[in-house]
Amino acid sequence: MYTILLSIIAVMALALAVMIVFLFTAFRSTPADPSQETKPPLKERAVPIDEQVEFTLYSTGEIFSIKSTEEHPNSFIKTSVSIIYDGGKKNRKLEERKELIEKNVTKLKNATVKYFMSQGLEDLQKGNQTIELSEAALKNAYNEIVSVESEDMIIIDVIIMEWIVQEL
Repeated sequence: MYTILLSIIAVMALALAVMIVFLFTAFRSTPADPSQETKPPLKERAVPIDEQVEFTLYSTGEIFSIKSTEEHPNSFIKTSVSIIYDGGKKNRKLEERKELIEKNVTKLKNATVKYFMSQGLEDLQKGNQTIELSEAALKNAYNEIVSVESEDMIIIDVIIMEWIVQEL
């Protein structure tokens, strides 16, 4: 009689051990995919003017096709874009960051094209704050691109110097 009870307890203990191992392996607290991890916020610092560097992404007015709508099927924007970035304390990281931006210039230009293609004519003619909103959106997009290789917020500002929206 006691051997039957002991064998039942042993089987239940073994089943409990298997369940615990399964729970710890199946429901880990760390994500298996590194792309699902949340990135820490970028470090932002107050950058003096003499440590700010300008990089011209589009020097002449570049023409971008914007999102087509029923009311405005063929709309374009002509704009020029410059990036103001942090050269590091006393410009010690100037060359490193310039190389980082130059290395990612294709991705930065692609982000610009994607941004304008996602905006309709109505979105780009909303009023006085439209340029500021576009600059902020592009700044965030650019920082996402360059933050892959840096934990600092390198892009300080985006300057749009020309803004001509046209419908054909």
